[in-house]
Amino acid sequence: MPNNEEFGILVHSFEKSRNKRIAIHVQEFKGSTFLSLREFYLKDDEWRPSLKGFTIRPELYPELLHGVITAAEALGVDPPEV
Repeated sequence: MPNNEEFGILVHSFEKSRNKRIAIHVQEFKGSTFLSLREFYLKDDEWRPSLKGFTIRPELYPELLHGVITAAEALGVDPPEV
């Protein structure tokens, strides 16, 4: 998984399918920090970013987390232990 200046600091990634992964990066752009969630795909033995993903400002992170927790409850999925 890419972990360089272009994508920022890789904080977590997980397999979506055999040749696709979801990656979460913390990155800086023009002096501001963002959280980036993006799908990567494997091509020629190299992980490449797809157009599928989004970036949010840190102050929106609580809303994103709330939505993910609410979705987990609706799906009946237990949150992972951290």
